[in-house]
Amino acid sequence: VTDHDGCGWQMWRADFFERVTDRRLPSGVLYPRGHVADRKLPVLVDVYGGPGHQEVVAARSRWLEKQWWADQGFAVVVIDNRGTPGVAPSFDKAIHRRFADVILTDQVDALHALAEKHTDLDLTRVAIRGWSFGGWLSALGVLRRPDVYHCAVVGAPVTDWALYDTAYTERYLGLPADAPDV
Repeated sequence: VTDHDGCGWQMWRADFFERVTDRRLPSGVLYPRGHVADRKLPVLVDVYGGPGHQEVVAARSRWLEKQWWADQGFAVVVIDNRGTPGVAPSFDKAIHRRFADVILTDQVDALHALAEKHTDLDLTRVAIRGWSFGGWLSALGVLRRPDVYHCAVVGAPVTDWALYDTAYTERYLGLPADAPDV
């Protein structure tokens, strides 16, 4: 990663983005500017994870805030799990009626795969943060996988899918009467 224009923006190397796990999940890892290799960093997983939105894209605007977080002393990890667009129709549809298990499994598996390649990721210090669907996923992460996520920042989460926008919810989870357990 090199400084592009002297204004703090970093131009991405070709290997910044990578696909991990057997599911080839799109991911990216940002380090603080000036990071010294072989120095472990706490990990901040910056997540959305919901359908209809990609986070791992080659757009400057998507990485500026993430770089700010990295410059505060974190390795920032971003993963697009199954259910996010831009990979294949089967990738998009894999979460139908299975938000929690598929998405959380993808996030955890990808984090572990990235840690094998990026040895400076300290998996004993992992935080997860997100907004909206990402807030819900962050809360789910610390509740279901406290062995992986040690703290969460949860912004504007969905707190009850039965009370959320029906056009969105029923598209992915089905009708409440058909599967109330979902």
